Amino acid sequence: MAEMSLVTMRRDRDRDDDREMIGHKIGNALVVHPRNALRNETRDLALGLAADPDHELVVVDLPLESSMVVWEQAARLLPRKRRGLRLIVGGRPRETTALAGQWLSERLGRTIIAPDGSVLPGAGGTLFVDSGWGTGWMRFQPGKLPKLDGKRFPRPQWEEVSALVDVMPTSAGGVAEPLPGGVWLRPRGPEEILRPHRRQLIETVPCQPGVCVVVIGCPGAPPVTVQDVLRFWGWTPPSLRDKLRFVKFGPITVPDGDTHGQAIADALGEEIVCLTGVPVGSRFEPDIYTVRLDGGLGWRSMAEEVLYRPGEPGQQAAPPVLARYRRPFIGIDEVRPAVYQYSPHVVLEVVQSGLWLRPPHEVGHAAAVRSAEPDAARHLVLFEEGEPHLRELAEDVIGRLDHPTRHLSRLVCADSLAEHRIEIRDRTRDVAQAPPPMSPDSAPGHVAREEALSLDTVTMRFDGVMPAQVTPMPALGEMNESESPAAEEYEASYDPFEMPSLPIALPEIDTPAPTVSFETVEPPIVTRLVEKREAEVPVVASDRPGTAASPVVTEEPAPVKYEPVDVTGHTPLPVIGDDTVAEPREAAFVSALQPTPATSAAALITVRGMDEERAWLRRTLSREYAAMSNSVMRVLSEHPGFQGAIERSGGEVLTDAVAIRLYLSEQGDNVDLPLRTGLVGPHVPLARCVVSGLSRLPSHRGATTFAASPTPREWEIYRDRQFITEWGFVNALTAPCARQQAEHDVDVLLWSMTARRTKLLEPESPAVSDRVLFVPGTSFKVLDLVEPKAGQRGLVLLRELAAGEIDENGQVDTNRASLDELAVNTLRRQIDTHANAAGEVRVPLQAAPRFGTLPGLVRTIRQEEGR
Repeated sequence: MAEMSLVTMRRDRDRDDDREMIGHKIGNALVVHPRNALRNETRDLALGLAADPDHELVVVDLPLESSMVVWEQAARLLPRKRRGLRLIVGGRPRETTALAGQWLSERLGRTIIAPDGSVLPGAGGTLFVDSGWGTGWMRFQPGKLPKLDGKRFPRPQWEEVSALVDVMPTSAGGVAEPLPGGVWLRPRGPEEILRPHRRQLIETVPCQPGVCVVVIGCPGAPPVTVQDVLRFWGWTPPSLRDKLRFVKFGPITVPDGDTHGQAIADALGEEIVCLTGVPVGSRFEPDIYTVRLDGGLGWRSMAEEVLYRPGEPGQQAAPPVLARYRRPFIGIDEVRPAVYQYSPHVVLEVVQSGLWLRPPHEVGHAAAVRSAEPDAARHLVLFEEGEPHLRELAEDVIGRLDHPTRHLSRLVCADSLAEHRIEIRDRTRDVAQAPPPMSPDSAPGHVAREEALSLDTVTMRFDGVMPAQVTPMPALGEMNESESPAAEEYEASYDPFEMPSLPIALPEIDTPAPTVSFETVEPPIVTRLVEKREAEVPVVASDRPGTAASPVVTEEPAPVKYEPVDVTGHTPLPVIGDDTVAEPREAAFVSALQPTPATSAAALITVRGMDEERAWLRRTLSREYAAMSNSVMRVLSEHPGFQGAIERSGGEVLTDAVAIRLYLSEQGDNVDLPLRTGLVGPHVPLARCVVSGLSRLPSHRGATTFAASPTPREWEIYRDRQFITEWGFVNALTAPCARQQAEHDVDVLLWSMTARRTKLLEPESPAVSDRVLFVPGTSFKVLDLVEPKAGQRGLVLLRELAAGEIDENGQVDTNRASLDELAVNTLRRQIDTHANAAGEVRVPLQAAPRFGTLPGLVRTIRQEEGR
């Protein structure tokens, strides 16, 4: 028995050791993980990370359901230096990472930089964090609100501009989407076409410290226009413009005969620098590879950067000038920029389309040769016809090129390129297998001279000679006809200005997945509905884990014809059992759980869109709309995130913003009560416009609070339920209000995932500082309840449920114990932080009733006895 006991004790001790956290340096990062349990993907990620000059780099890999004891062990292993920490938490949903960042910041008293979104490893050890509008690296500091700290690591010098951080519309058909290495000016096309090219650009284009790459167009999608480039250029400050490098990746509409670089320079009226291909590899000295029509990479370019100057009106523009280039091969001396002495009477010049073997003196068609854009399907070695031995020297040049470039090289007579103005950008896909077609009016004596010298110099498909770090993209010719979308199917599938935050089950829009197994859970963000479906209002599980309340499913109702009533008047609380109305503070009220509303009574965005609701608001509330629209327009026009949206929305953005201002003012005091009781009325279209407008305001991720005085019945309801759904708007604060705390004895703290900050549109009176709004349909989990006692304040702790925690049937994922524990600890630390801060009155008396009711409950007036 003694031996058995010793064996058992040893096993128990070993099991405890296995659960202990250890930390050691891997590459540039400290990796914290359980003993004897380091995952390969975590090790590979840490090995490839670039150094962080400003923060200690930490990768934390914990078991999925780790207790607070494990988190405390991990915290004790973190470096004790004064510098901040950049935290990467593996195998965790998005909400856990944000909670961990806030908790560690308060626990260690240090700045923590943590990702809020999908973590996408990029070229050169970079990390790109993006899950849509308002996501990225978050800066958590003790006692302060989290702030967005860009999307890229290491952070480049040019990331301060909002157009390089968030998706911004450039026109009705184009958007500017951030990339690790810069920005992508692309059309609004189907995700089936955009997705593979987005992944290619994220994984291959490095984030250069002093260079912002502007990728223009998308292969297989409609062309972008020069106006899209003009809009983006207008957003960038003059100090940043010399860091921009434009590269053509897909079709762009330009005037006939112009190259894209010259067309952009003429439109801007300024010098620009274009790349001849996509940068690949190092963050500091990347290689430039030309781009094929299908988005795949061609040959490594020697002419890397080209400077375009705007032309004078009515005059031909000057030829472009090489701004950066590389030596073709060793053993030749440079005699002039980009010109090398190849033999005593022959020079070799680097041009965009390849190499040009010519006499030392200038020739008449030099400008045309230097202006020709590269063809990714073939690398041209140009020679001058009539000069002795130039053809033989050109053959020798091809033999000295690197193997991949030699396979794609073709001999071409330089005057053919000049006289026939070979439009390389318009070549068909079979240009790699056949000579270019001749124009009908070409003279017999001017045929293009392309000669295949040997098997090595014949143009070949590039798939076999692509660099190892680049994955070939499928050719357009390989797409089935049935898979190729019709032109009318191109629509805005990723629009940050049409993304209302609603925690309802809708079709998911794919986003680039990380190449490491770092699970991400998106917040309840709803994008445009792209398929017809029955309207439904899901509701979370009713009482205990594992049980689900049946969601209310109704047919999409016919549009409700709202009468022009005064929605801005004050509506008293309804009376139970009688039509008599009494003031809430003078009569006893009864509290109940909010009913799940029918679709026609819910403030949710419907499938048919918002046109009727906006038209109703402008027509019925015309006086209020006219009074507020000018001031709201002025506020929006001064905010860079709204400038493009206002111009292209046709009044939608302005109408939604006015609806928010109306709701936040005293005129919106009566909106929440009928929403919570499930009534159909004029409050519904107003509330829907508010929900749509809130999607464009900044989100708040972190603790929110307000004070309340729950009744015994309300305590009973909360004790009996684990999950609560609110069908009105929840008004909360990012910091406590001194007046509220003096009037109420319970602090309500809610961990927010998607609440929106309203500071931009707060009315002049009554303005509530630091207010956030949760939209109708938001669900919460009850974490802790503490009723008030003598000398002790009560406490209600709630956590907003993420969209990934609720399935289509309303069942909630209950395997989030560690997340709940982390949320409780974070919220409790927030209480201590608030207790040490000086009290401030944040809520004026007029707005105080907005903050008194617990989420998910509704208060109605009880009929007095004898009535």
